[in-house]
Amino acid sequence: MRLLRDKRIAILGIFLFISLILIAFKGLKFGVDLSGGTVIVLKAEKPISDQEMEITVDIIEKRLNLNGLSDITVYPRGNDEIIVIVPNNSDVDRIIKILKHQGVFVAKLDDKITVYTGRDVKSVEPPGKVATESGWAYGVSFELTLEGAKRFAEIVKGKPYHKIYLYMDGKLISAPVLSPDLCDGKPHPRQVITVSPYPPSKEDIDEAMAIYTALKSGALPVKLDIEYTYVISPKLGEEFKKGAAIALLLAFIAVSMIVAIRYKQPKIAFPIMMTCLSEIIIILGFAALIEWKLDLPSIAGIIAAVGTGVDDQIVITDEVLKRGVRKLKSSIKRAFFIIFASAGTSIAAMLPLFTLGVGMLKGFALTTIAGILIGVFITRPAFARIIEELFKE
Repeated sequence: MRLLRDKRIAILGIFLFISLILIAFKGLKFGVDLSGGTVIVLKAEKPISDQEMEITVDIIEKRLNLNGLSDITVYPRGNDEIIVIVPNNSDVDRIIKILKHQGVFVAKLDDKITVYTGRDVKSVEPPGKVATESGWAYGVSFELTLEGAKRFAEIVKGKPYHKIYLYMDGKLISAPVLSPDLCDGKPHPRQVITVSPYPPSKEDIDEAMAIYTALKSGALPVKLDIEYTYVISPKLGEEFKKGAAIALLLAFIAVSMIVAIRYKQPKIAFPIMMTCLSEIIIILGFAALIEWKLDLPSIAGIIAAVGTGVDDQIVITDEVLKRGVRKLKSSIKRAFFIIFASAGTSIAAMLPLFTLGVGMLKGFALTTIAGILIGVFITRPAFARIIEELFKE
C-alpha cells in the first residue's frame, strides 16, 4: 500500500494508463515495410549540393501536400537520389505523374520569343472550368506578377491572332491564340492554360493537377527521373509485422531469462521485467500520440531502449546488493549518477541521427531517445522505489 501512495509509482501508473488509452483509441501507425506500399526511387540527372537537395525535397513535399497526399515520406539518399515512400491507399499513377514534372514553365510568342516563365507567375488557381475564345474548357488559371504582365504586354502589343506556345519541361501543353483584347499594350496579369475541352477525363484532371502543382511550388533545381519502383504487398507487410512482434517478444524473453539466472530471486527479477514491459507500453503510447509510423528500424530502437533499460535496472540492483541495506539511499543515488551519464552519452550519439538522419535512421533514433528519456524520468525512479521497499523488508 505504501508503494501505491508513492508519487513515483503513481506517475508510472498514470503514464501507463494514458499510453494504453492512446494505443486503444488512436492506434499504432506502421511504415510501408510493415503495412505494405510502394517505394519510388528518383534519380537526379547530375549530383547536386546539400542546399539544392533540401530545396528539391521541400518542393516535392509541397507538391504532394497540394494534392492532398500528406501521408507520404520523402527523403534524400546520397547526393543524387530521392526516395518517396507511398502507403497502400494512395494513387501511385497520379503521384508518379506529379513527380515526373521538373516544373520548368515557358511561354513563347509564335514559338520564338519568350514572353514569360514560371518565375513570373504570382499566384495559381486550382484546375477547373475556364472560359476561352472558343467556349468552355478545363484548365488552370494563373496570375502574372506586375513586371511579368508589363513585359508580356509590350511583346504582344499589336499582334492579335498570333499564338502563345506554352511549354512545361519542354513539352507543349497548350497553344492559345491571342485575342485583340490582350494586344492593346496594357498589362493583363490573368492567363489561362487549357488542358482539354470541358468536361475533362480523369487523365486530363491528373495532368491539370500536375501542371497546377508545378506552377504553385516552382521548378525543381534539377531534373529527376524515376530510376525504379518496387511494391511491398500488404501480405508481406503483415509478415514483417508479425516478425517484428516476434523479435520484440523474443528479446523480452531472452532478457527475462538472463535476469532470472543472474539473481535467482523472483522478487528482484519480476519487478525488472514488469518495469521493462511498462517501458515498451509507454514508448508505444508516445508513438501513438505523435502518430509516428513504426517501421523495422523503429522496432529495433525500442529493443535497444529496452536493453538499455534493463541494464540500468541491473546497475541499481547491483549497487544496492553490493553496498547493503544500510547504504540504500546512497547506493541508489550512485546508481542514478551512472544511469544519467549513460543516458546522456546515448542521447548524444542518437541526436545526429535524428536531426541530420533521413528516412529509417530517424525512426531508430526517435524510439531510442524516447525510450531512454521515458526510462530515466519515469520507469527507473519507479523501479528504484520498488527496490528500496523490497530491501527494507
